Amino acid sequence: MADLRSDSRGGHGRHRCCQAADGTRRGRGQGALIEPLVLAALTRSEAHGYDLVRTVEEITQGEVVPDAGGIYRVLRRLEADGVVSSHWEEGAAGPQRRSYRLTDDGRELLKHWMGHLEERRRSLEVLIQAVSEASAKG
Repeated sequence: MADLRSDSRGGHGRHRCCQAADGTRRGRGQGALIEPLVLAALTRSEAHGYDLVRTVEEITQGEVVPDAGGIYRVLRRLEADGVVSSHWEEGAAGPQRRSYRLTDDGRELLKHWMGHLEERRRSLEVLIQAVSEASAKG
């Protein structure tokens, strides 16, 4: 598993929630929301990709409505990183479906994401305050 320590500034910098196994940056754009949401959804139970789309929408009370393609891209990357595993299930009324579950490394990654998101929240609160004060003066 990748190093989960904070960077020298005390932040989370380029660590597991921000860096894929191949060293590339991740966590930009919608993926920055989808990855921790998929991990959180998988703490509830093992699930299929389309079930995860509905669970993410439910968890976020409709604020995030991911597309299935995005969910499957995140799942493939997470599986390559060893934080989720999958297996094929026979479909009672249709084709086989891949079912995903969180690994122990996935649970650790979710904890790390929590710290990273808390850090982002603090930064956003400072930014909101600065913009609010500036707009009040303007």
